[in-house]
Amino acid sequence: YSEEYKPYLKKNITNKNLVFSAQIKDSKKVISIYKENKKLIYVYGSEGEKAEKIIVGTANKNLFKNENEIPLNENNNNKLTENFILFKVKNYTYLISFYNNYGVKENSYTLTVAKNDEEILFDKELDISTVYDNLFNTNLFKKLPYDNGVVAYYITYD
Repeated sequence: YSEEYKPYLKKNITNKNLVFSAQIKDSKKVISIYKENKKLIYVYGSEGEKAEKIIVGTANKNLFKNENEIPLNENNNNKLTENFILFKVKNYTYLISFYNNYGVKENSYTLTVAKNDEEILFDKELDISTVYDNLFNTNLFKKLPYDNGVVAYYITYD
């Protein structure tokens, strides 16, 4: 895999397998997720360079999802949904979060890296203007298995 997959933003690549890409806010680093057969490949690093991190995600093995709804008022007619996709490697979890705010405020995306399910090593917002998302809100995401692990590092708004 490693030769083929490099971090790219959507506008700079024609690869049809790219399902998600974004640049980390205030950083030169890019995350790209490619779909290959039934696997999702997480790629991180400087755009166009050799990837610093590649994770091949296989559903039920090291690739999971989670989702959450948050009512914004008592009548429940305004809500946010949080969708999370998780890649797990040994005792590390790479978590991409999508907050769909339904126009109440701007949608946002975050990359979080946690160790041993609780220690957060990295937590940065993705630059919304660079996001290409053909992953969340697709059947591909819907079909992923739920993560039943510890949820200490899910960042939810109170």
